[in-house]
Amino acid sequence: MSEQQDGAPGALTFIGFGEAGRAMVTGLREQNPALEIHLWDIRLQGEDSAELRAAAAALNAVCHDDLGPAVAAGEIVLSTVVAKQAVAVAEAAAPHLKPGQIYIDLNSAAPRTKLAVAEALKPSGCDVLDGAILSPVPKHRHKVPILLCGPKAAEATAKLAALGFNVEDGGVTLGAASATKMLRSIMIKGVEALFLECVAAASQFGATQRVLESLQPSLPGLDWPERARYLTSRSALHGTRRSAEMSEAATMLRDMGIEPLMAEAAAKRIAWAVEQGLKAGLSDDAFPTIEAMEKAFPRKSDKPA
Repeated sequence: MSEQQDGAPGALTFIGFGEAGRAMVTGLREQNPALEIHLWDIRLQGEDSAELRAAAAALNAVCHDDLGPAVAAGEIVLSTVVAKQAVAVAEAAAPHLKPGQIYIDLNSAAPRTKLAVAEALKPSGCDVLDGAILSPVPKHRHKVPILLCGPKAAEATAKLAALGFNVEDGGVTLGAASATKMLRSIMIKGVEALFLECVAAASQFGATQRVLESLQPSLPGLDWPERARYLTSRSALHGTRRSAEMSEAATMLRDMGIEPLMAEAAAKRIAWAVEQGLKAGLSDDAFPTIEAMEKAFPRKSDKPA
């Protein structure tokens, strides 16, 4: 374990202790044993409370029953909730923040949402940044690529980098980080939705392997069967969140005067995958084979209606 570098903040607060927050805290604790970490999650008042508190205790992180003391304790506050709660959480946090603190919204939300977060926090005098997580967090933990944008992006980048974060200063424009994330998602999750639709249909005929392999000559450079297994498993595991992110992307496009035909369709198809309950057949967070992926999709009866 390495010691914290000069310039690193002495205390961080995470709003939200879900998959992303927990993975980041785990990595941070290994690299920064002396770092003060504070947590607040609405689930600390619910059925998951005991499990969350045990996980936090194992990481030597302080759980708070109320949001106010949690955000007041952090030099940097990281919001890792969900897009639809981002503004409400910021509004609740604002009375407990003060000038000199840095609040970073890391939620997968449209630029409009990030600007609303900044407006909600304006009375507090704290510095607000738009953050975009650009890769799956569990794989990278706190070293996941993060793009930061806002007036204090350079300062926050230096402070977080001193803790081992993999952060990039994206400039002073609030909303630019989230726009980058949303535009990337239109491509990645758009392809994900195409795979879902293609495999669902191909599975009716047991033709998935042949269909995916037929793509290789036309679109070389990508292992299409492997990519299909990976992206459909993302929908199976995290489809609700990923569909919501595509809805945010659609909001962004609409704000720009672009009709979000593809983004809205992708959101619907990924939401459909959640309804199908595709988790059956997953192994180590992925479909181990094309056959396993095929079986996860429901088949129409061969009997005539």
